[in-house]
Amino acid sequence: MTVAVLPPELRSELHLRPMRRDDAARWAVLLAAVEEVDRRDEHYDADDCAEELADPDLDLGRDTLVVLDGAGDKSVAVAYQVLRLRGRDAEGARMFTDAAVHPAYRRRGIGAALLAVALDRARELGATLLMRVPETNAGAVGLAERTGMGPVRWWSRLDRDLAEPITPALVPTGLMVASLGPPYDAARWDEPLRAAHNNAFADHWGSAPVSRQAWAHWRTGSRSFRPGCSAVATTADGEIAGYVLGYEYGADTERTGRRDLYVDTVGTVAAHRGRGVAAAVLAHVLHAARGLGYDTSSLTVDAQNPTGALGVYERAGYRLHRREITFATPSSHP
Repeated sequence: MTVAVLPPELRSELHLRPMRRDDAARWAVLLAAVEEVDRRDEHYDADDCAEELADPDLDLGRDTLVVLDGAGDKSVAVAYQVLRLRGRDAEGARMFTDAAVHPAYRRRGIGAALLAVALDRARELGATLLMRVPETNAGAVGLAERTGMGPVRWWSRLDRDLAEPITPALVPTGLMVASLGPPYDAARWDEPLRAAHNNAFADHWGSAPVSRQAWAHWRTGSRSFRPGCSAVATTADGEIAGYVLGYEYGADTERTGRRDLYVDTVGTVAAHRGRGVAAAVLAHVLHAARGLGYDTSSLTVDAQNPTGALGVYERAGYRLHRREITFATPSSHP
């Protein structure tokens, strides 16, 4: 990674280096400060951050940076950046940047310095750089636009009150729906689920095949995975037609005082689309979540998803909460 150059007036005050696994606690403190201002309804504790830093596909030395104020154990994180390369397809490689600056340190050139590093790294790898930000974050939107990036995708964060009635959904003929646990049987389900996911998302914008290692780390091996609020629709011979994976983030529950089931992934294998598979599995999951004491459910959907996913979620009782925009370097503009 190209070394970031902070504005001259900050170089005696701040310093930066690649992130390390022992940065989890200071990263969590920074994210909490960012959430207080940006209000993205995202809360992380040190264990969540440790899981992020243990990503088997993340090169901490080349694709992460943390900006620190102070020295040694007393230093505090005031900005960070994590870059993730998400494979190659017919449109080329895509690199996603996840970054933020502490509200008290904004408008001092730190974000621009980090973004310059991301742009250099993307060019080095021949990748399109993508950055997703809330449409209400004028500073982040302005930074992307000043850098020459343009909007390419819009996302909707949807919420649902589980106290409201859950509309039953008929299970398609020839299929049956069942929970994935507890306990979750990784030996039985991990590979079939991964294969179904890679099939279901093969034609989705920004998606790339998920490796075994990444699937185990991020999907079913995550500390936030809730198999009792996850389900599959299978054929008579046991093949997966569709699935829903649900997660609960402890830091969210602690901060908000309510239990939210985040529906991270809803997939239908291409051969079974148009039969109501997703609606049936999602209804099963929502009933299970309500029975287990969850108060709400949330998810994020690509507003331009060609499979009609937004309509499925609206019919299931989800309502718009906020929107986000993905900006990309010029080569990928529509």
